[in-house]
Amino acid sequence: MMKSAFVVAGTQSGVGKTTVSIGLISALRHRGYDVQPFKAGPDFIDTSLHTLAAGKPSRNLDTFMLSRSAVIHSFRKNASEVSIIEGVMGLFDGASAVAGGEGSTAHLAKLLDIPVVLVVDASKLAGSVAALVHGYKTFDPSLKFAGVILNGVAGERHGALLENSLKGVGVKVFGAIPADKSVKIPERHLGLYMSHEVDRTLLNDFSKLIEGNIDIDTLLEATKIEIQSAEQEARLRTVDGVRVGVAMDEAFCFYYPENLEIMRDLGAEITTFSPIRDSLPDADAFYMGGGYPEIYAPQLEENASLREAFAVAIRHGSPLYAECGGLLYCLEQLEGREMLGLFKGSGKLTRRLQAVGYVDAVSIRDCLLFRKGTRFRGHEFHYSTVSVNANTTVDFAYKLLKGKGIEGKKDGIRKDNVLASYTHLHALGNEKAFLRFLEGVRR
Repeated sequence: MMKSAFVVAGTQSGVGKTTVSIGLISALRHRGYDVQPFKAGPDFIDTSLHTLAAGKPSRNLDTFMLSRSAVIHSFRKNASEVSIIEGVMGLFDGASAVAGGEGSTAHLAKLLDIPVVLVVDASKLAGSVAALVHGYKTFDPSLKFAGVILNGVAGERHGALLENSLKGVGVKVFGAIPADKSVKIPERHLGLYMSHEVDRTLLNDFSKLIEGNIDIDTLLEATKIEIQSAEQEARLRTVDGVRVGVAMDEAFCFYYPENLEIMRDLGAEITTFSPIRDSLPDADAFYMGGGYPEIYAPQLEENASLREAFAVAIRHGSPLYAECGGLLYCLEQLEGREMLGLFKGSGKLTRRLQAVGYVDAVSIRDCLLFRKGTRFRGHEFHYSTVSVNANTTVDFAYKLLKGKGIEGKKDGIRKDNVLASYTHLHALGNEKAFLRFLEGVRR
């Protein structure tokens, strides 16, 4: 079926890919289109903003954490009337040292065989924009290069100069967006604010910015492609009756939708709860994702009744899998506040980025998710550190071949029925791990 699908790529980070993507999603929805957003790479924050704008979950298409077939299947399964993929970093930046290699936006665009729309920060460019764009267009001839969107344009005269320069290199210009500092999502240490923290009126501002400066009809026409239908998936419901409590609130909000969907497909019932304000739900197992527990440490400490009930449930054998922010919550203290106390140690937020990037690891112990010797991939991104008490023996489950981990390229603190790590996992790349987690409840 012919649909419009394209990658919003950038010459580098910070050129406005997210602004353009959210603006396009919002503008197209206002026109009545069914829009499916995607994100290249592992980012949780951009996808939450996409989801707010689209009214449906944004999907991560990560060519490092997921197999080629999983990426293609996810795209085909979820593709809609218009599919917009926000790229990562610059067009040719990725996990590989090779330009356009694994993990890059270019690699994903070629894998899916869809066109690229390049966002250029033109605020400090004039005639040189032609040389810049010509380089991106011709560097890899196998890429489908649809055209460009100029961002940060000073005014009509500047925009006309830029467009005239690009005529000489045969590049289609879909529009020129003026510099407007008022249309901006606030940021903090991990990046942009999450969707639940953003005023929805900002979406209208983004939509108006795009609608007034981008030729949307020409863009849609230039990016029409044939998208094959996805093959039907069949998962055996092997864990019917297992109930999983998933921490979900301002402090714990980093989850790939597939991580919960796959558990449901396997037969599990998912119930969400807030460690900030709720009581502990009646569940057989628990899953705590990442987020911002360091910001909400006082509120997490205040909900002592939930922490006490949680500790009791763990002592009675309920499995708990915790990622990043979930790891910090499992410690005795976070930012000087009392946490669960499942592991002897403390967590602290630092001003300096501690780790960002992909993880390639091997399980050196049997644990909740993996058998000993299993190789797997994920990613890490945090400004926090974990200090374990000097007299405590730490049982690490993971050895990192790539990445930093908790300490000394080790990650995944293991204790009885608990596994907590800095590594984030995507279920489409680790389906057996989530199945093992659920089957562990029965064992």
